[in-house]
Amino acid sequence: MRPVYLFVTPFYPGPGTWRGAYSHDLVRALMEDGRYAVRVFVPGRGPDYDYDGVRVHRFREWRLPSMMFPLLFARRNGRAFLRAVARAGIDVADVAVCHAHTACYGPYALAAKGANPRCVALLHHHFLDGYGLALGRVLRRSWLHRLIHYFLFRRMHARLDGHVFVSAAARRAFLAVPDASWTDWPDYRRQMRGLGWCPPPRIRASYVLHNGVDMAHFNAAGRAPHVGFTMGCVANFTELKGTLDLLRAVAQIRNELGDWRLRMVGSGPLLARCRQFVREQGWEGNVSFEAEVDHSRLPDFYRSLDLFVLPSVFDAFPCVLPEAWACGTPFIACDAGGPPELIRPEDRDHWLCRPRDPADLAAKILRFYRERSAQTLVDPVAFGDLLPPFLRWLEARRVAVLH
Repeated sequence: MRPVYLFVTPFYPGPGTWRGAYSHDLVRALMEDGRYAVRVFVPGRGPDYDYDGVRVHRFREWRLPSMMFPLLFARRNGRAFLRAVARAGIDVADVAVCHAHTACYGPYALAAKGANPRCVALLHHHFLDGYGLALGRVLRRSWLHRLIHYFLFRRMHARLDGHVFVSAAARRAFLAVPDASWTDWPDYRRQMRGLGWCPPPRIRASYVLHNGVDMAHFNAAGRAPHVGFTMGCVANFTELKGTLDLLRAVAQIRNELGDWRLRMVGSGPLLARCRQFVREQGWEGNVSFEAEVDHSRLPDFYRSLDLFVLPSVFDAFPCVLPEAWACGTPFIACDAGGPPELIRPEDRDHWLCRPRDPADLAAKILRFYRERSAQTLVDPVAFGDLLPPFLRWLEARRVAVLH
């Protein structure tokens, strides 16, 4: 009988949502590897469901509005999770790994470990602000709220058997807490304000596991020659993702791009402002705003582009970048966070722009338009190739837990 691998995440595709495709790709890679019986659990109401060959189990979760006091119901939620595991026909004694995603879900990994001390409790960090202090819309500016949870999260992080980071940048940011001098992103600096005297994190082990690409779906097969010059972006319309900066950059060079188009896919609070900017520029015929689509439909979108642009200023590892390149579309991103890890150091000036600098982004787009060269990007990596070294690291963690 294979050991059980529990995968607990708030980000998984399903009815009404396409968020978490990277989680699904990792689950499928683990299932194809075959050494573990992988089971997926997602907090929320509603029935269990199937997604692309994966059975997803739901369990009830108690949270205050906007995630205030995010660990307040940790024990109660942990018990609810274990009941859901039992309902799924899983004996917790057979669980070898409980792999939770984002800081607030670490208690689920610890709940599995509490029921079975031989279980390896992992926490996966997808964000640069992975410590968990950005929660609670009402109280997130409260120093006392942040201070209390700083120490609660610090204790939780120390108890986990291992931490998985989507990029080396995410690991550096986590280990640097509470130091925020490495970034000028104001929201993150506010999170750490007044906490400079706090001790840094203590963790037992860590591993960098980049988001891989499902090369069976994301590839250049069927890519046809394009008419004109088409750019594209898949992102939430927020300040962090730089969607308005992209429009401002295009405004500076639009007269030099010939027959150009820009396709923007996503939703968010800045969408209305971006639409207004396009109307003011008279670009309705050049710029399209498209609704989010299922992850399986993105390859055709990427193949329709000459250049993918994501000027995100605070991203740990945007999986849309290697996906676009796997489909034969080069990309331009910001020199911040995880994107530099996708580009050879000597070539980063070609593909990375300065954060929040539309003029520099415009120069990078224009250079690509004139040169059309994409030989210096690092080839995307399939999850299946990333998985073996990760599983060797995981086996070492299992040995450490057993002894």
